[in-house]
Amino acid sequence: MKILKKEKRNEQLLRFATHMNKMVVGQPQAIDKLTDSFSRLIAGVHDPESPLLTMMFMGPTGVGKTETVRALAESVFGNKRAYTRVNCQEYSAHYNISKLLGSPPGYVGGEIRPLLAQENIDRHHRKALENQSGLVSEAGSKLNSMYPPESEKNLSIILFDEIEKAHPKLWNLLLGMLEDGTVVLGNNEEVDFRQSIIILTTNVGSEAMGAHLAQNNIGFSSGITDNKMDTDIEEAAMREAKKVFPFEFLNRFDDIITYHTLKQQHLYSILDILIAQIHHRSLMCAEPFLLEITPEAKTKLVEAGTDIQYGARPLKRVVEKEVVTPISHYICSEQIRKGDLITVDIEDGEFLFRKETGVTSWEELESLGPFPEAQWAKEDLGVKDDGGEKKQIVEEITQVVAAAGVLTGAED
Repeated sequence: MKILKKEKRNEQLLRFATHMNKMVVGQPQAIDKLTDSFSRLIAGVHDPESPLLTMMFMGPTGVGKTETVRALAESVFGNKRAYTRVNCQEYSAHYNISKLLGSPPGYVGGEIRPLLAQENIDRHHRKALENQSGLVSEAGSKLNSMYPPESEKNLSIILFDEIEKAHPKLWNLLLGMLEDGTVVLGNNEEVDFRQSIIILTTNVGSEAMGAHLAQNNIGFSSGITDNKMDTDIEEAAMREAKKVFPFEFLNRFDDIITYHTLKQQHLYSILDILIAQIHHRSLMCAEPFLLEITPEAKTKLVEAGTDIQYGARPLKRVVEKEVVTPISHYICSEQIRKGDLITVDIEDGEFLFRKETGVTSWEELESLGPFPEAQWAKEDLGVKDDGGEKKQIVEEITQVVAAAGVLTGAED
């Protein structure tokens, strides 16, 4: 008799877990639970009469609850927006629920397809197959074998964001959806959610958690204190959830996950992601340029963007204010041109922006060749007498410069 090895994992599942941990920083316990649930999905041992996976994400604001859903959609469908989002703030009144289910025939709005119509929740899977993106389109994978292109079954991801802000009638609607996996629309069409991953997020308990964090005045301390803080956060969140939601509602989920507060090392990792996103935007803007952030500048950004009660959102605001906004002014004033390397540093406690010009003369550009001369003209460089600033250089030149190693250390 052969003993099965716990540590052995499916290759697709390993890539899924790696991608999720990369995109959702500081929540390994949440990603581990999600990976376990995902393994049941691709193994095909889930309950066929219920949705594939039902989860509730709780925890402080700005710690990655919604970002987890985006990362899940990107892994499965290759697009972080490939999920059906129900913004529960829009359904605080009971009559707005008709936007989800549709109105009966003959009533106002009866001709409008509701948000939870079958073709609407299935469209992301079909688009992923068309674009050959995500895990569902990988030939030979377990997920692809479960949902082959010729099958009529479509996997879907549905997010009910900030569920506590919805009218209780929406909670009652979810009771049947979470249990039986089906919902009947206003026109008597039945929608099948048994191929759906249904996730709810909630900020219930945020006030209690914020008061707890403020009372303890917790900064970035030892691991024991961090573990105790995370345990207290979980207990506070669950206590508040039991006060707000009916017990039968909470009992419908496969798993309820409480997200932990972000520590200092997590904020540095999130900062790297934000900088990478800005760098990508800098290469796609009207004047493509390269961006580098020094370690000293990163430290100041993290210090300015640290607020344990509000997660990563203050850090994102600081990056937009201290990095993106000044750069936008430099672009508008034509101080930043195509191919430049912009370095963000600290001097006398303030952010300082330095520039290394990419190509300043036709001779310098020729040294990087050869490339078809007929495609270029000397005036394309826009070389000026006031210091050799270039005016209009096509993006291909920027790529040639980077490939030649003229601008080194450009990637952060």
